[in-house]
Amino acid sequence: MEFSNLYFLYIFLPLTLAVYFLIPGINRKNIVLIAASLLFYTMGQPFYLPVLLLTAYGNYWLGDRIYNKDRRTVILPVVLNILVLALFKYLNFFLGIFGIHGTDGGGVVGLALPIGISFYTFQMIAYHVDAYKGKHDPAPSFLNFLLYVSMFPKMLMGPIVRYSDIRQQLEHRRSSPRAIFEGGVRFCVGLAKKVLIADYAYLAYAKLEKLPYGAAAWLSALLFMFYIYFEFSGCTDMAIGLGRVFGFRYAENFDLPYTSKSITEFWRRWHITLGSFFRDYVYIPLGGNRKGKVRRILNLFIVWALTGLWHGANWNYLIWGLYFFALLTAEKQLMPKLEKLPYYARLLITMFFVLIGWVIFSHESLPALGNSLAMMFGKGSFWNAQVGVILRNSLPLIAICLIGSSVLPRWFSLIWGGILVRGRKENQISATQVIYAVSLFLFAVLLLCLCTVSLVGNASQPSLYASF
Repeated sequence: MEFSNLYFLYIFLPLTLAVYFLIPGINRKNIVLIAASLLFYTMGQPFYLPVLLLTAYGNYWLGDRIYNKDRRTVILPVVLNILVLALFKYLNFFLGIFGIHGTDGGGVVGLALPIGISFYTFQMIAYHVDAYKGKHDPAPSFLNFLLYVSMFPKMLMGPIVRYSDIRQQLEHRRSSPRAIFEGGVRFCVGLAKKVLIADYAYLAYAKLEKLPYGAAAWLSALLFMFYIYFEFSGCTDMAIGLGRVFGFRYAENFDLPYTSKSITEFWRRWHITLGSFFRDYVYIPLGGNRKGKVRRILNLFIVWALTGLWHGANWNYLIWGLYFFALLTAEKQLMPKLEKLPYYARLLITMFFVLIGWVIFSHESLPALGNSLAMMFGKGSFWNAQVGVILRNSLPLIAICLIGSSVLPRWFSLIWGGILVRGRKENQISATQVIYAVSLFLFAVLLLCLCTVSLVGNASQPSLYASF
């Protein structure tokens, strides 16, 4: 089950909220959240619930045996987590490298990928490594650890939350009216990004992807670029918003990545929690940039190969990761010259290379990838009347995507809030504050209504990152 599902929006979530806020005491509330999270997972993939529970208990049990600064105690849980992830996600891929395939040409091991496994596996690895470094004590109980691992707001698509960041919140938190209001508004904004923008961008992309014309290839690449941003950032907004409602503060995961002036800046703004995970648990332990230029380049190569493979067991994801490794390595050398260019020139150059990266990412078939890139750069006919019709119909959507991924919505929000909340006195609610709150509430209700209308009779597109 996904957030952009009518059953979730109007049955599961309201019932969960009602029970959660009616039951007193943080321990009982935690049990409600655990039960809701396990039910949420079961409704999506019931056969893998035992895997989640056994994995969580195994990690909790091993976590009690980690000692600060004793490397031997942390190696076993980290290796076991990687092996479990590899079994489900990469075994068929690596067997295929050696020419071992199933009788039907598919995978030898018929294991479906447990939803959210890449996210919760990384969270458990971070838990063990941080305990080894002394950043936090072991979880006081299995229920405490299970809640950390399985919380449904962040279960499927992150963000990747570290135990050290929410340890206190698991045992001591309160949901204030302001937090509930702000979390609800953010959830509705994220839902709108997913349902009203990303889903429609995907539909247009899917139509264009089938057309053998250069213009269709470029336009489909642009729409996929917007689709994946509004899809993933929208789901992250929903997760952060729901977490806020329940009293949790999750780390931000996106910071206007399509306003970046360099590839380096782009990756500081895109999927921030994944980037910080690889930085803190792979790049720095490998030596980072402390052991000379050659070693730094090798460390970057390893990090970006792993980043690509984390997204999926397919060659295009590995190529995608190494593509960005090559760009970042070249950019380090060219940065003094690039910084002399005007802002918009740097922005356009960066977005061009990001767009090509998304073309690689979106094609799991390497022949199809090669054909798409060839059409973009001159193969066959460029234009067709059907492309023109889709382009005209998509212009309002593209305009919304351009505005929505820019800094304009953030500026408007800051200006609107500044006008109405300016000059308020402490412990005193002014008329302008009431107007501001009501305007946000009506805006959120409008978005929810529009999303509901869009979802009635039309299933939302499955979230791409839920399969990772």
